[in-house]
This record gives sequence, C-alpha cells and structure tokens, in this order.
Amino acid sequence: MATVGSVREITRQIQSLDISNKPTSARPPFHSKQPSQTNVAKLLTKYAAPNPSYVPGQNIMKSAKSAAPKAKPQPHMGTTSVNQAVDIGHYDGGLELDNEKRCEKISAEAAQELALDSSNAPSYPTREWSLHEFDIGRPLGKGKFGRVYMVRTKTEPKYILALKTLYKSEIVAGKVEKQVRREIEIQQNLRHPNVLRMYGYFHDEKRIFLMLEFAGKGELYRQLSKYGCFSEKRSSRYIDQMADALAYLHSKHVIHRDIKPENLLLGLNGELKIADFGWSVHAPSQRRRTMCGTLDYLPPEMVEGKEHSERVDNWALGVLTYEFLIGKPPFEDRKSVNNTYRRIMRVDLRFPPGMSAEVKDLIARLLQHEPQERIALTEVLRHPWIMKYRPMDCNRGSETY
Repeated sequence: MATVGSVREITRQIQSLDISNKPTSARPPFHSKQPSQTNVAKLLTKYAAPNPSYVPGQNIMKSAKSAAPKAKPQPHMGTTSVNQAVDIGHYDGGLELDNEKRCEKISAEAAQELALDSSNAPSYPTREWSLHEFDIGRPLGKGKFGRVYMVRTKTEPKYILALKTLYKSEIVAGKVEKQVRREIEIQQNLRHPNVLRMYGYFHDEKRIFLMLEFAGKGELYRQLSKYGCFSEKRSSRYIDQMADALAYLHSKHVIHRDIKPENLLLGLNGELKIADFGWSVHAPSQRRRTMCGTLDYLPPEMVEGKEHSERVDNWALGVLTYEFLIGKPPFEDRKSVNNTYRRIMRVDLRFPPGMSAEVKDLIARLLQHEPQERIALTEVLRHPWIMKYRPMDCNRGSETY
C-alpha cells in the first residue's frame, strides 16, 4: 500500500473529471456566481488514483497498478490502505433507483451498437470491469444521460475514480448512439497532460459506465464565474496549456469543435484539462461540414455553412483568450442572436481599454475570417504574450507530435 508521501508525489500527475452539472440553457449574464460544488480537492491533496505514463503495448490499468509504490505500513493505521482511509461519502442508492424508474432495456441493433467494453477495444484494451468491483460513494453530479459517483476499486491498491453512468435507452431516444461511441473511442485513445484521461469503460443491459479521473478543482467555468475574469498571467498560462493540448489533438486528426469554459476542468494543481469530446470528430481529411458547438465560439465558416477544418479550434482559442480577460465572448450580443451571427461574420472585434498590446496581437491573429490566415498553434506557443508568463522550468512546445 502506498505511503502518504508517495501518494503525494503521484498526485502531481493527477488529471480531472467533470463532476458538476453543465449548464444546459443559455449562458447566464456574464459570469454570475454559481453555487459551489462539493469540495473534493482536500481529499485529493493526499489521496488519489495514480495517472501513469503510457507505454505502448501496455495494459492501461495494469500499468497503473505497476506504477504504484510498494506497500508500507502507516503509523496509527496498521495495514489499512491509504485509499481505504479516504471517506468516499454516502451512497444515495441512485443507481438502483434509476435502474427501476429511468432505465429501459434496449434490443436489436441499438443494443449491439452500445455494447461498449474497453476490454474489447482494438487499441489499448483493459481488463474486464463490472459495477460489482467498486465501492460506490457520494454522488458528484448529474448529466443529461446519467449520474457521476465517487468510487473506489475493491481490489488493491484501492484506486479512487469517478464513475460516470450513461443510460442506453436515453441515448437511443436522443438518437446520439454514434456520437456517444465516437466520444468514448476518441477520449480513450488520448494521452496528454492537459486532456482528460479515461481509464476504461464497460456496460450492462441498461447502462454504460465510464471510468474517469477526479476533477480535483472542478470546472474552470466556476472559477471564471467567481472572479468575473482572469489576470493576463493566469489567462496566458491557461492558453499556453490549451494550445499545446489542441496541437496534440490535431496531430491525432481530432478536431474538438466545442472549446469553451464549460468544457474545461482544473486538475489538482490547477492545470487545465480539456474534458468534453461530445462534438469532437476524428477527421483525417480535416474537412467537415456539420455545424456544431456553441454560438459565441462558432467561426465564420461554420456560421456561413462552409466546410471547416481543425482551424475552428484556433478560432475558439482566440474567443477563449478574450473571454478569460474580459469576462464575456468578443462577439456576444444579448439583444439578438442574429446580431451575434453578423458580428462573427464581420469579425467585429472590439478591444476594451486595459488589454496589453501583446495579447491583443495574439487574439487578432487567432480571430481571422479566413481559416488559413489564423496563427498556427505552434506559433501561439512561441508568441511573446505566452512566453512572457510561461514558468521558467516549463519546456512546453518542444514536443514533437
């Protein structure tokens, strides 16, 4: 079993999971303060599931287990595992309740399409998992298709994870079977420190279960709601991480297509995580026509119904930079959706007083009407505004994807 000190060291690599309810309606005025989420950060300061480095050909969960330190007895704890000592909270019986009232069995082609199990994955297959292998704790949130619970594996070394449930009948009713499959397949194959990690997934007759990491500090949107906006230093460091993660996704031919604060999380040490891949697509040709995402972040080519490429994410990065600093998207018009569309198509960009010349330059170079004229992500990582605030010991941007 891991010592407290060794687990502290492991937590430097902890990634996060969206454990709070995402807004389903229009964005509230600016960033009005939201109710605070259950604070699990204190639990994770000392105890958390390890996030091992990936080794090609290695079983994900097995590699996680082998990466854990050797067991050592703890003072005043006898032979109790460190993670066993963590209170995962009271289980509210929600899974059983939903199984009776909310879930329905599906059959035929739909049942076959949603029989998802990471032990059968073509790449990086995991061991077989089932719901009985977890101690279920407190509910962490509810989503459109299910709930999220704090759980602990019953087998050593007692990993603490977040288990997200998706109800198959509701997925079928929403006609999003392919979208769910795509989201899971894309996310399970991603390995980047600023991208949410999925350890595995399994299913039963009525549900799909996703094994995900904790969100140590929850949604970035909540932080933006709390403070209204961020400093240039904080914003620059977030955009630095975002640009690196997006460069990685694009190298894998993945276009995110829905970058916004609500889809970003903060890890245990405040590091940014891309966490929602519901609109993502694997597009080796890099040319798509589907209009998707959130209005305030849509680029001109999507608004105009034209083909789009991975450069839609570059545009979204520019919008995100502006919103971090000002507290609202650059083309937002609360009086009229049509006015927002028009402002996007005209690239009607207005900078309020107080913004530095460096950040205005970066935003303007990202928010170009023509996709090919938008600054490349590799150049974003070398931009003076990014370099100005990057920590001395960070060599981001030196990786080859």
